[in-house]
Amino acid sequence: MKKTIKLWLLICIMLPMSSFAKTDLVEKQASGYGADYQEALTSALMDAVRQVRGLQVSSEKQLKLEFQHLIKDKTENKQATIGVEEDIFTRSKGWVHSYSVLSTEKPKDNNDTWKVTISAKIPVHESKMKDDKRDSIAVMPFRFSHPTFAINELGKPSDGYQMSGRIRDRIQTAFTQTQQFAVVNRSFGGEFASEKALLSSDNVSPMEASRLGNVVGADFMIVGNIYDLATKIEQKDFYGMKKVLITDSIDLSYQLIEVATQKVLWADTLTEEISRKEDDDPTKTLDAIAMMILSGVMDVLYPVKVLDVAGKDEIYLNQGAARLKAGDALALFGEGRVMKDPDTGREIKINGRKLGVLTVEETMATHSIASLSEGELSKVKAGAVVRKLIEAEKTDPYKDKEVRATPGSSEAPVNW
Repeated sequence: MKKTIKLWLLICIMLPMSSFAKTDLVEKQASGYGADYQEALTSALMDAVRQVRGLQVSSEKQLKLEFQHLIKDKTENKQATIGVEEDIFTRSKGWVHSYSVLSTEKPKDNNDTWKVTISAKIPVHESKMKDDKRDSIAVMPFRFSHPTFAINELGKPSDGYQMSGRIRDRIQTAFTQTQQFAVVNRSFGGEFASEKALLSSDNVSPMEASRLGNVVGADFMIVGNIYDLATKIEQKDFYGMKKVLITDSIDLSYQLIEVATQKVLWADTLTEEISRKEDDDPTKTLDAIAMMILSGVMDVLYPVKVLDVAGKDEIYLNQGAARLKAGDALALFGEGRVMKDPDTGREIKINGRKLGVLTVEETMATHSIASLSEGELSKVKAGAVVRKLIEAEKTDPYKDKEVRATPGSSEAPVNW
């Protein structure tokens, strides 16, 4: 009985592990042309792989050499019988599982070429994220204008290359946590090249080698320039007590680019000052930069929207902790309109009128829960856009009230 239980436990453990390396076979018909039979067959195999998995120039040259080596003994007299499947999975390092020759056409004269038509089964590694329909985005290292910046920790200047990498990492983390994008990694080129070389070697099985050629291209790219990062430290005395004020100033620009067209969809320059406590390191400022860039891009592509309305104190929003935090005040807008610019013909999305204010009560990884602070519940509809209120827009209960001067309200000494 115990042996049976152990066997079932082992099977349950191994099943999910094997699912990570699942490979499907895709059958494609392809034709190739060449001066001889071998060259035409090689061309047909290349075309079959290209149809299913695509090929880069470097991979194509190497694969062509491998196919030529595989079929070097395939002559007109020794060619595979029409319709008979030949397994070359292992010998092709997983690029082709098997193929069968459907037809051959010999040259009719000295100026003609061979034509070979095949049906090939191409192994394709099935990603665990195969059904991911989200747009993909890549965050590139920001360029920097100085080798070092004056933004510092304990009075030490910061290396420009290091600061660029730290900013990129935080932006990439912020976009990943929104779960609105499939974030593609462009940070560890050397490590990926090493892994690719391993998969291409004789040290791995053909099944593992079939993982090659599955790198996802980016739909969007974020690039930027860092012009200045600086820290200003002030020390003030208040009746014998010393207080250190630290202010980081930033000056950088960034662009959101559609990779296929290289069109700039959004661009902004951040010239800001961010205060931090004496015991805070510059990480706080870097996180603030990442959030400003995230908000700028997301407001263009994916603004926060109402997901569902269960009650005045239970309004669900479609984005979570990566963009919102408890206490955030959000302006609620009515149904917008799409207008066409008469000069350019460009369609412009216009928000509807402001209908009320929501307050974020709780945030999760995938969504948030808010309550209605101002406005009518009946006007809160699923799909409505909400945007953060800036500080000046938030209600100030003392805005129009006169404040009576009291002893100690100025910097002058108190007269008791």
